[in-house]
Amino acid sequence: MSAYEVITSHRTIRRYKEHEMPREHLEKIIRSAIRAPSSSNLQAYCMIRIIDRELRRKIAELAGNQEHIIQASEFFVFVADLYRLIKVCEEFGGKAVEPNYLMLYVASVDAAIAAQNMVITAEELGYGTCYIGAIQNNPCEIAELLNLPRYTYPLFGLTIGIPDEDPALRPRLPEDALVHIDRYPSDDGNIKIALTAFKGTDFYDSFRRRISRYYSAGGRYRERYKKMKDCLMSRGFTL
Repeated sequence: MSAYEVITSHRTIRRYKEHEMPREHLEKIIRSAIRAPSSSNLQAYCMIRIIDRELRRKIAELAGNQEHIIQASEFFVFVADLYRLIKVCEEFGGKAVEPNYLMLYVASVDAAIAAQNMVITAEELGYGTCYIGAIQNNPCEIAELLNLPRYTYPLFGLTIGIPDEDPALRPRLPEDALVHIDRYPSDDGNIKIALTAFKGTDFYDSFRRRISRYYSAGGRYRERYKKMKDCLMSRGFTL
């Protein structure tokens, strides 16, 4: 498939067949991540490849008992890595500042671009993938399991393996709800499009539930944010 075909046929896979990935596939997938664009070419992230099954099991529990973390051929945790940059800065004779939100933002974008390169390459090779955002359920506990030093922070996980399910493509919002010309719309027309996009489909109720589950006052993002903030501060990030 072309890169466009790989991207537009993406489906999240949460069930995998037992399979050992060939070394040449693993090397190609990792290399594609490393070649991703990076802000100032600093590559303010690292990837931890988890091969220990017991360690995977512990992470799966902390991430909400997600069994596909254990089943997948490969599982990576992407980490915002300011520790390496600070140490290199000191080796060059500079005085590094403590990491802040801007540095975390840069590291997060770097990591996300690298991970998406990995996803595209893996799916081109016939694998399925799933991002694990639930790393944020218990970030400090996972950081401790991974022996992460100060000035690092676990961002998300990524599973890769041979699919053992065949889910349908999930619908996406129409272009008019997502693409604007020159300025953000002043008439909230894009909001109306988003509200009505899935009406009359099986997806509508689940979309509405997810909005409530994550964005309501007592939603998951609020719960995760408190853990994230406390964990970042304990790991040396200034807020």
